[in-house]
Amino acid sequence: MARVLITGMSGTIGSELASSLEREGHQVEGVPHNGLRIQEKGYFSEVKNPNTIDVVYHLAAKSFVPDSWGNPGDFIEVNTLGTTRTLEFCRAHDCKIILISSYAYGIPKYLPIDEKHPLSAVNPYALSKKMSEELCQFYGAYYDLSYAIVRPFNVYGALGNKALLIPEIIEQILKGDSIKVKDLKPKRDYIFIDDLVSLLIRVMDYDKNEVFNAGSGEALSVEEVIGVCQRVFGSNLPVESAAEVRKNEIPITRCDTRFVTDELGWQPLFTFEDGIRKMKEKMENG
Repeated sequence: MARVLITGMSGTIGSELASSLEREGHQVEGVPHNGLRIQEKGYFSEVKNPNTIDVVYHLAAKSFVPDSWGNPGDFIEVNTLGTTRTLEFCRAHDCKIILISSYAYGIPKYLPIDEKHPLSAVNPYALSKKMSEELCQFYGAYYDLSYAIVRPFNVYGALGNKALLIPEIIEQILKGDSIKVKDLKPKRDYIFIDDLVSLLIRVMDYDKNEVFNAGSGEALSVEEVIGVCQRVFGSNLPVESAAEVRKNEIPITRCDTRFVTDELGWQPLFTFEDGIRKMKEKMENG
């Protein structure tokens, strides 16, 4: 069993990952709070017995894309310099880093999107993640550091951030008036959080430096997402669209999962409707 350190363990993915790892018998801990942000020197200074850490899952980051347009420097500082600090910790203590990156392909040149698709940063958040990936690859090539990079497409499964599409739709359904969205057309590949966590755990024992996509292989429009949510929650509310296209909108994403299936034997287990039903069950059970 491994001793695992998770940056950003208090977040949704981090907490779910920690619980799953512990159930499998791994020793899991977060970075002790010392008042410092991840991009600052000394952030890792209070980790106990750092030389016994086997793997660092690097999740700590600023991630809400609309905010990145107003504060690009902050996103780049936290995400990119934070990755550098994490890499330096891993280099000093000879442990593997698993970077949880993001969808970083921009407007697709072809579908489905595999790991060899060119990267294109279409917002400051994506830029910060692209730079973080390049740092990992540099440390792997020149410092012999072991790494894995996971690029999740659209992760869902929690209701915490009401500014995200699915929590926003569910909240409107529960209010029972109508569902208002900016645009019904964009299509996204959604991966349920449990599927992402299962992939992250499998990556831990992979012995090559590699990049993996994490998605479902299916693209759903906003209109289709609303339809599934209404069906699961038993509603039939009117839907209103402002037909407002976001800056640098990506019309469609769809993940090619063949490489991760071939290399790790991983496949998503949850259909989109399965995931929404599980979210509903969690809400009902507290």
